[in-house]
Amino acid sequence: MRSNCRGPTPAESMNIKRLRRHWDALGKIDPLWANLTNDDKRGGKWDAEEFFLTGEQEIDEVMGSVESLSVTFKHDRALDFGCGVGRLTQALAARFDEVWGVDIAPSMIELANRYNRHPGTCRYYLNDRSDLERFDDGSFDFIYSNIVLQHMQPKDQRRYLGELVRVLAPGGIFVFQLPSAPLPLPDPKGLWQRLKRRIKSITPSLVLVPYRRVRRELTGVGRGPRMDMWGLPEHEVRRYVASLGVKVISVTPDSMAFGWSGFRYVVGR
Repeated sequence: MRSNCRGPTPAESMNIKRLRRHWDALGKIDPLWANLTNDDKRGGKWDAEEFFLTGEQEIDEVMGSVESLSVTFKHDRALDFGCGVGRLTQALAARFDEVWGVDIAPSMIELANRYNRHPGTCRYYLNDRSDLERFDDGSFDFIYSNIVLQHMQPKDQRRYLGELVRVLAPGGIFVFQLPSAPLPLPDPKGLWQRLKRRIKSITPSLVLVPYRRVRRELTGVGRGPRMDMWGLPEHEVRRYVASLGVKVISVTPDSMAFGWSGFRYVVGR
């Protein structure tokens, strides 16, 4: 049975369209670096074999970590949410009978299909909605999402978390990463820098965010594809996930989001 969630509101649709536009552009400019932003790999410097090896290493670590929690789950179907060009999807395909990779950017999905070494068991799906309507309830035994939800605004993070829990099968495991809070910045040097920080700290986000957008349009500063970063405090994630009817099995510190503290969550149905 598929979700009976309401359709996206105009604001949600706008957020998703903006997200799709930015990530589709990144997929055309520097796709491998956009998926894994190592400083020394910017500008097309990732070797494809080396790039996909990092996915195998990451999935090996994740699966070992989950197994150490003494939980068992089927290895029939897995979902890589925010798959990009398939760095992690390809690694999952070696462990599951069927794997789906989902992404919002057409350019990423196009490359994922080009790099697909498991066409019989690994499929990619372009999803430009704020839900996962394509998939039935309880479709996947294992769901993984890393350095993906952090690029969505909190309301979209919650909505997708709800959808990901919906498609998690009974007895399934869902592993995801989310930043929690920005790390403290070093003390600024100079009076003007200290004053700017003070102004930012006391300016409400509903004023600051529109101001930045107008400034970008007028000056061209920051125009082009961006990787915005958003987080949810750990206690809010725990409470929200519990409200969805699943169990939080493990929460461990995570440092994948540059400049933020964060956590890896393991939840089970």
